This record gives sequence, structure tokens and C-alpha cells, in this order.
Amino acid sequence: MKFWRDFPERHAHYLELLAEAERERRIRAVLARRPRKAPFFAPALAALGRWLVICGARLHARYDEADHRPRGQ
Repeated sequence: MKFWRDFPERHAHYLELLAEAERERRIRAVLARRPRKAPFFAPALAALGRWLVICGARLHARYDEADHRPRGQ
């Protein structure tokens, strides 16, 4: 019957965990509602992304063309 003796302690701990989880949920909800600022490096990342897409398309076109050539050329 040891379980019944420490039941109030376990129950109090469980209630503390529930309260902490509810606080965290509320904080996340408030933070999700506020407008997000674009980081100062966002334009640089966007330009880098466009450059990578262009280079990747060129490489794909080059090596896709090479795959369709007859062997020995």
C-alpha cells in the first residue's frame, strides 16, 4: 500500500506538470499570433536560393544532355 501513501505527492506533481504545460501552450499561442519580422539576411538568402536554382537547372540540362548522347562522344 505504499502507492496510496505517496498518492497526494504524485497528484500534486501531476497538477504542477499540467499547469506548466498550460503556461507553455499559452505562451506559444501568444508568440504565434504576433507578426514575425523578416530577418535582415532574408534578401541575401532569397538571392542565394535563386542562384542555386539557376545553377542547378544549368547542371541538370548539361548532364541530362550528356546522358542522351551516343556512347563514345
